[in-house]
Amino acid sequence: MTDQHFMLIALDLAHSVEGRTSPRPSVGAVIVRENTIIGRGATSPPYGPHAEIHALHEAGALANGADLYTTLEPCCVTIHTPPCTQAIIRAGIRRVIIATSDPNPLVCEQGIAQLREAGIIVITGIEEAEAQELIKPFATLLAKKRPYVTAKWAMTLDGKLATRTGDAY
Repeated sequence: MTDQHFMLIALDLAHSVEGRTSPRPSVGAVIVRENTIIGRGATSPPYGPHAEIHALHEAGALANGADLYTTLEPCCVTIHTPPCTQAIIRAGIRRVIIATSDPNPLVCEQGIAQLREAGIIVITGIEEAEAQELIKPFATLLAKKRPYVTAKWAMTLDGKLATRTGDAY
């Protein structure tokens, strides 16, 4: 099994909670030991545990010496929950594979730095494009101070919109 394989599983977990974690990003995490997934997690609704914490709880003591795959750089600051980086370090994770860095200026590259300072091997950029697409609403909120908006509508072939009664405009 490859790093890409396990990151795709983490991305599937993130997609499973997409749209239900706002204002936080949808994140997925898996913990792997000897090519076997021993912990899985996805971001809880606001103010609940992050994906990495769910995966660490599921893995328990087996997390020591294992690899963690996460779709977003682990947080390193306390906002509503304690920093994931500290839980990862305490658990004895050997290697952290991250799809993309966190666009939040409080975290960006600092979570990675904390993990490396603790002697953890950190690999970034695995399935980065898909992870960045997944966090677009979160990144837009941070960068542009507005929500990410998706619009959908149906229209006739001549470009008109119709009301419920069939009147076209």
